[in-house]
Amino acid sequence: MDTKKIIPGLLFTTALAWVSIKIQNLEVLQNMHLSSLIVAIVLGMLIKNILPVPETFSAGITFSVKRVLRLAIILLGFKLSFAEVTQIGGRGFILVFFVTIITILFTVWLGKKMGLDDKLALLIGAGSSICGASAIAAVAPVVDADERDTTFAIATVTIFGTIAMFAFPFMYKVFHLPNLLYAVWAGSSIHEVAQVVAAGFAAGDEAGQFATLIKLTRVLLIIPIAIFLGVKEAKKKQNGKTISMKQITIPWFVFGFLAVVIINSINIVPQNLTGQFLAIDAFLLTIAMGGMGLSTDLEKMKKVGMKPFYLGLTTSVFIAVLGFAASKLLFTGF
Repeated sequence: MDTKKIIPGLLFTTALAWVSIKIQNLEVLQNMHLSSLIVAIVLGMLIKNILPVPETFSAGITFSVKRVLRLAIILLGFKLSFAEVTQIGGRGFILVFFVTIITILFTVWLGKKMGLDDKLALLIGAGSSICGASAIAAVAPVVDADERDTTFAIATVTIFGTIAMFAFPFMYKVFHLPNLLYAVWAGSSIHEVAQVVAAGFAAGDEAGQFATLIKLTRVLLIIPIAIFLGVKEAKKKQNGKTISMKQITIPWFVFGFLAVVIINSINIVPQNLTGQFLAIDAFLLTIAMGGMGLSTDLEKMKKVGMKPFYLGLTTSVFIAVLGFAASKLLFTGF
């Protein structure tokens, strides 16, 4: 790794992240709960496709998309502890597992019906059902997805997750949903952790906390699903022959994520320091999204067409309906 080649592009994506967070925090936009991730992707895409991006930035942009994003996923573990996760109980685990797996299977099936590449459909399914951009980043190297599909999936999942963040509280108020039902529904159906937090706390502190716990339990599924897909992909390449560990692509940073969860679970890191790590994590994730935007060629995306967005929309509606039905069945009974 040539550090000198990385610095110009990394400084650029860092500056882009800083601007994105400033835009997110503008007083006139506060009620919109606008994610800095969306801002960074959009700004990056505009710069990439309107202005010439110096070739000297390429190495740093690639570093942001790959290495910085992986570090952000590892630090995400500071949001989780096993003690908190166990609070959702057996019904919560059943809900999370059922909704996540069925949504991924549905998205891959529908993607085939629509004529989309399996990898792109899988990325959209993983992002919608597990935890948005972080899940997509974990799955992409396992299935050897290209940058275009990764960016398309992240943009799609982020857009519809943001819509859900506003739509869920609206439906909570219109239909006078019970707080427990709303909390588990939001936690099991909305894409990103931050989006669940925003939507969950709209129904009060207790609902917000429980919705967040449900969501964070979904995040843990990154690990087994990434390993499962790695084994499956290796078997496909070997045409069913016996495979060795060397032939399996495993995103090792997910074990870094697990290690941080364990560290956070045994409370050896002071709470104020944990908060600082999470702030750094949010900034690193925004840097990575800026890099994603700067890697996005709209001409290449036009060739794919609007199908990924239609798939993302359908998947978002599907997980919302499935999540509501499963939440009602498991937590209130029909």
